[in-house]
Amino acid sequence: MKKDRSNQKLTKADFEKFACHDTRFYGLFYTKTDNGIKVKIDPKRMRSTVGCMLSDEQAKIINKRQTHYFYPKKSEYEDYCCNMFADRIRDIQNYWEEHYKELITYAKKRIEKPRELMPGDNMLLMQGIAEYDEAVMMSNWENMKNQYEYAEKCFEVVASLYASFIHQMASQIEAVTVLVLSKQNAMHDRFDRNTLYATAVGRDKKVDELPSFKYYDKLYCLWNFIKHNSTSTYEKLHSVYPELIYEDAEYKQGFPAFHIIKFSDELIVELLNGCDSFFKEYCELVYKENYDEAQWNYGRYFLDIVDEQIELITNPLGLPWYI
Repeated sequence: MKKDRSNQKLTKADFEKFACHDTRFYGLFYTKTDNGIKVKIDPKRMRSTVGCMLSDEQAKIINKRQTHYFYPKKSEYEDYCCNMFADRIRDIQNYWEEHYKELITYAKKRIEKPRELMPGDNMLLMQGIAEYDEAVMMSNWENMKNQYEYAEKCFEVVASLYASFIHQMASQIEAVTVLVLSKQNAMHDRFDRNTLYATAVGRDKKVDELPSFKYYDKLYCLWNFIKHNSTSTYEKLHSVYPELIYEDAEYKQGFPAFHIIKFSDELIVELLNGCDSFFKEYCELVYKENYDEAQWNYGRYFLDIVDEQIELITNPLGLPWYI
């Protein structure tokens, strides 16, 4: 009968037989599979050769193992659903901070401010037809009208850009939701929010009972109003999140929604941070994933640490491979 060597404990002398460019020298054994890599680690050997410092929480989880070797829970970083959600939202946050927010400021500055008219600009005064007081009154009126039109142009440009970003944000978050649920075989070819809610059936609580659900719901209500411009989507948003609507605003079906929504940088940040928290809570509820643990408890994490150590030894100058 073939001897099972999967949990065979190696001595220091055994490890020293491996070359320094062999991951086994550092206590890391891996095999490639159809789904990624399968890793097992000798934590004591890795600490002594790589100097891998573990946090208290990491050490606590690793020390719970029942075998000599530690087997990471997942193979790759994206095997955790919470990481897929968090990465997509982080990309949206970076795009907002590094590009889109400045675009809104730039677009507003591009609108030419009207020149303030003086009484001397009035042709009737210069032709002797109008009195000076009349010219003052007419220039003041023109200035007020021009300023109002300028403010309207600025408002419409800025509001439409905010609405466009909300649309892009929500559609990208829905896209990664579809990706995750498809990967988990939780949906077929059609998605709506009920599909997401159904994944929590039989769990400790419902999806809409999660602490940060309100941010996800707020984004969806806002997105639906912007997309459909209908009375039903307006009433839904106004009844649940009235703080997003300008006070005393009257809405008629078919009127562009972005005209009466209180957009702001703070709203964008609130929605992104809130959705980030929501999906971490969702993945913990449905998939039993802890986000902090998901940042390290996968095989590739440890393999990368060992590969960096090997690179440091075999290529201390950091030269590119083609030299």
